[in-house]
Amino acid sequence: MSLKVNGKAYDWGDVDVKFPGLALVVQEISYDDEMEMEESYGYGHRPRGYGTGNYKSSGKISLLRDDYEEFLAWCRAQGVPFYKLTIPSIVVSYANEGEKTHMDELKTVKLTKRSHKAAQGDKGLTVDIDMMIVGGIVTDGLEPA
Repeated sequence: MSLKVNGKAYDWGDVDVKFPGLALVVQEISYDDEMEMEESYGYGHRPRGYGTGNYKSSGKISLLRDDYEEFLAWCRAQGVPFYKLTIPSIVVSYANEGEKTHMDELKTVKLTKRSHKAAQGDKGLTVDIDMMIVGGIVTDGLEPA
């Protein structure tokens, strides 16, 4: 692994978000995952090991209101209510010019919450959509657990 000094870091212009069958323009995307872990104790005050629990992943996207309306129209055309929709895969890719493209795949995504906001002075209205990522987050082909 090489360390770049004074090189270009990834920025929003290097990110591409793809939904299957949709041409949505996403204003923001965030996602995270976690593996439950807990120390195991026996005699004394120090852990003698650890145990693992469940894996969990979730995320959020932000859309401009017009893109959100287009998304709802697409749901209507598919005959699927918003919260019944299952998105098989969302691919987030990023790369600097001339370098390898890296991809995160959010597998089997369910939509769990919509947040609408409008405030005085806003230059655009956005809708935030929370997601449950049932199939996990695969980074550059590496499964999470």
